[in-house]
Amino acid sequence: MKINTINYYEENASTLVERYESADVNNVQNLLLKTFDINSKLLEIGCGSGRDTLFMIKSNYNVIAIDGSKNMIEEAKKIHPELKERLFHKILPNDLEFDNKFDGIYSISTLMHLSKDALRKTLSKVYNLLNQNGKFLMSVSLFRDDIDKDGFDNKGRFFLSLSFEEWIKICEEVGFSIVKTKRNKDGLDRSGIEWLTLVLEK
Repeated sequence: MKINTINYYEENASTLVERYESADVNNVQNLLLKTFDINSKLLEIGCGSGRDTLFMIKSNYNVIAIDGSKNMIEEAKKIHPELKERLFHKILPNDLEFDNKFDGIYSISTLMHLSKDALRKTLSKVYNLLNQNGKFLMSVSLFRDDIDKDGFDNKGRFFLSLSFEEWIKICEEVGFSIVKTKRNKDGLDRSGIEWLTLVLEK
């Protein structure tokens, strides 16, 4: 993940955690419940405030989670102390290493911060971390009107701009089958931002 992007999350962790906790994520959380079987062993990539990690644990899933920002991890542990032993600092794509495999993996609003090359590497590692027939749910921004021609917003964060077809193609090239695609509006009611959620299977 690009340094400027991580720095933004490091410097604004407490404000961002508050914002993420207030976002309307009912659609995504309902989709998580429909995607993964109860009691599945799950990995969340880019846990932010820990909001979805806690939701899934309370819904009877066994979840551990990672984030590229140390400060976001610390803030998440403050507001959700019950997650203390479940949150880990790892930076994509190189740190995405585990000794065990998972029944499912999900990533909300994270992978679009990667370059195309880093995205490919990350998706390939995700594929290898899944048990056979394991599912991967990812939600990424499909369109943003607040980035420049190089993909940066005014906060210095990078966003990968790919078309719907390009997101599908890169996932299929890694080996995933497409189970479900869904486009939706922004959970923080920002106009000019559209999201794409994909459910993939190994």
